[in-house]
Amino acid sequence: MAGDFDLTITGGQVVTPEQVMPATIAVAEGRIAGIFDARERPASRAHMDARGLHILPGLIDTHVHIRAPARPDREDFVSGTSAAAAGGITTLLEMPISDPPVNSAAVLSNRMTQLEPHALIDFGLYGSISPDNMEEIPRMAEAGAIALKTFMTLPPPGREEEFVGLCCPNVADLYDLMQAVAQTNLLHCFHCEHAGLLDLFLRKVQASGETKGIAHARSAPPIVEDLSVAGILVFAELFGNRVQIVHLSSHKAAQLVKEAKAKGVNVSVETCPQYLFLTMEELNRHGPFAKCNPALRTADGVEQLWPYLLDGTIDVIGTDHSPYIPAEKEAGQDNIFRATAGVPGLEAMLPLMLTAVNQGRLTLPALARLMSHRASQLFRLKGKGQIAPDHDADLTLVDMNQEWIFDRHRTFSKGGRNMHAYHGRALRGRVATTMVRGQVVYADGQIVMEPGHGRCLHPET
Repeated sequence: MAGDFDLTITGGQVVTPEQVMPATIAVAEGRIAGIFDARERPASRAHMDARGLHILPGLIDTHVHIRAPARPDREDFVSGTSAAAAGGITTLLEMPISDPPVNSAAVLSNRMTQLEPHALIDFGLYGSISPDNMEEIPRMAEAGAIALKTFMTLPPPGREEEFVGLCCPNVADLYDLMQAVAQTNLLHCFHCEHAGLLDLFLRKVQASGETKGIAHARSAPPIVEDLSVAGILVFAELFGNRVQIVHLSSHKAAQLVKEAKAKGVNVSVETCPQYLFLTMEELNRHGPFAKCNPALRTADGVEQLWPYLLDGTIDVIGTDHSPYIPAEKEAGQDNIFRATAGVPGLEAMLPLMLTAVNQGRLTLPALARLMSHRASQLFRLKGKGQIAPDHDADLTLVDMNQEWIFDRHRTFSKGGRNMHAYHGRALRGRVATTMVRGQVVYADGQIVMEPGHGRCLHPET
């Protein structure tokens, strides 16, 4: 019967975590209604020709900082979700750093209501948790926090208000905190840098008088991360928490996680493109525009991280997208320690990974696992992360053969102004079309959907 489906997509190569295959996709009411042999042409009201393209499950970015609605000069939810769509991302999970920070169920619920009318893609919100707001743990879980986040560091100087309810540098406090979070069964995500060692190495570097770019990496060497990760793993084994180490940069920390997983510890790992494609030498080339926490590592350290991406130790890849106004970065030109930390990445992440696929560093099925499927499992995002019947028609269509140069002046994100580290990079593989729940949001370089299409997601319980 004519019009059985709303849309059919034909001619493309469908990517799943297991394989790449030619297939026809049928969409009805925003969901995947069927996957057919590539030669089949079911009746539908609309048709999309995907010849020459690969169709990925829509990307889930597990680590985004937009900070809306507090700092629209850095990024707002329209610009941020537009950039995400242009980068093939159909769901983003936003961290709780804002003003006010998301440290209570009341703030969380209010933020959900405020942001949804501005979202072009789907999103979830983290809640922040520390010894200062432990009574909010069950309340934020009930209010729909996608996960809980804790920093093992002290707040950055001058930004204390954004970090209220986020920081737990004391290991005795961490004992009580993790025991309490374990009762919710929410994923508890950690920024792992040891506060005491950070202070030690920072004082040593500052005493030497070194203030230029690479001094930042020397002030936060891998052992700062390794020791913090080790502590989290000990408590996770003790209490049975579902924990995630976010933006992991150290291959030694990855080895600790691998060994913990082998013992049955319920730990997952996220890394970011900057730790796979940039080295600490970028701090000499780009100064504060390459400053991020954890710090960038040596070229050898970057190479030693890749095997953990391929063997399953690393579960997901997120951007840690961190937009600032240029002045906040430029403050560190002569003294790297005066600059804010973080690099934007929404529009660069997938092209970098597609380039790596073209270079033979990983496969498209592995990419689908790392950037969509595994995240949907860990964060319990029902109907997300797979090209399969009864799942949302979140699809990212990519041209694997398109060669292009990344231009920081041509981004939807306001943070593009600071993307010096990726500017001018030659890439192979580009997003052609991004669909969220069966609707095209981005196509041919343009946003074609109005804000408000995105919806706020809660973890399945």
